[in-house]
Amino acid sequence: MIKIKNILLPTDFSKTSLAAAEYAVNLAMQYGAKIHLLHVLEKTPPILTIRTLDLSREKIIESIESDAKAQLEKVIEKIKKHGNVDIIPALRKGLDYEEIINCSKEKKIDVIVIATHGRTGLLHTLLGSVAEKVIRYSKTPVLVITPGRK
Repeated sequence: MIKIKNILLPTDFSKTSLAAAEYAVNLAMQYGAKIHLLHVLEKTPPILTIRTLDLSREKIIESIESDAKAQLEKVIEKIKKHGNVDIIPALRKGLDYEEIINCSKEKKIDVIVIATHGRTGLLHTLLGSVAEKVIRYSKTPVLVITPGRK
């Protein structure tokens, strides 16, 4: 029998990434599991931001982190509308798919619930897919949600 105690829900704060939240909450409620809500920041902020603002690099990074933490709290409020479950927010820096996989190992995640933007063709080739990379490299089972398809 499969026991799910820890669910990883990566988010980039988009509506698409939040489409997976309902599935994560349903799983969490069914199994009495915790949801680990993860947002991954780039290691270094975009160069344009640094050049256009008259702030130090440290202040920019601090501001970006502070904003991300505030957004995580807003996402938690939205997720809790689907059901009352334990949600543990996390903020990491690095390559998105690598940090998702690292977090899943460290937190002993039983399933990763991730949404895909559903891009195809040239756009997919140029941008790649975080979900696709997570599926390819993760040893943890991955539930991929494509918004708008029921």
